[in-house]
Amino acid sequence: MTAAAILTKACARLTANGVEEPDLNAQWLLADALGLERLNLLADRSIPVPPAAAKRFEKTLKLKESGLPLAYILGWQNFRGLRIGVDERVLVPRPETEELAALAADHLRPLSGRAAALDYGAGSGAIGLWLAHTFPALTVTAAEISAKALACARGNARALGLSGRMNFIKTASLTGVKGPFDVIVSNPPYIPSAVIPGLSPEVQSEPLVALDGGGDGLDVARMLVKLAPGRLKKGGALILELGADQAKELLAGLDAAVWTDKKIFKDLNGLERFFHAVKR
Repeated sequence: MTAAAILTKACARLTANGVEEPDLNAQWLLADALGLERLNLLADRSIPVPPAAAKRFEKTLKLKESGLPLAYILGWQNFRGLRIGVDERVLVPRPETEELAALAADHLRPLSGRAAALDYGAGSGAIGLWLAHTFPALTVTAAEISAKALACARGNARALGLSGRMNFIKTASLTGVKGPFDVIVSNPPYIPSAVIPGLSPEVQSEPLVALDGGGDGLDVARMLVKLAPGRLKKGGALILELGADQAKELLAGLDAAVWTDKKIFKDLNGLERFFHAVKR
């Protein structure tokens, strides 16, 4: 069969199973089965699909029908140009987290000489690894409560040749981290506990510890605000990705004697997503 015929049938199956963006998912999976870039596949949908590739595609298509995230099936996720390995041990990096990393880069860019960053709740290590890749003089500490997630982040650091400037710490809070840092950046768990059972099967297949932010979703974020001043340099920034409207609540409780340059940044969808504050 041709790629076009297989994609048409696969899209219908994914649609019937309630999979969002069925066209895109089918294209990525077939391109992976064929060993092609997705855009190359789209450039010529008339190409024949050999039986071995069709078999590989059918296997991954069933995984997608079951609700497994595409990145888990492929084994990687693009993060601002870096190929980050991901699997069931870690949260799949979202486009919003790419925006978070860019905000951290904006803070680091004016600094001269060596600088230090903390990626708290590092997961796959995407944020910290991209920052290390972007700033050759930067040292990055990746902190995680999950040993399995840290193992994934270490593997990504090795694959990207960045292990020499990465430190990995297993800790349940900032109490296990010393500093001082020029920036602390985090995509903490921020979904309220009661909301999680209603999330899509794809999201529920990701690690609960990376999703559950407690009663109102701000348990970890509040801990970071409380403990970050003791681990930031003067002029160091705390930058967080949060749920819509959570940043406003968090900013309202900040001690003006400790924090300055308090801001909320919107994501590309116009939602107030990012918390920003600088230590006096």
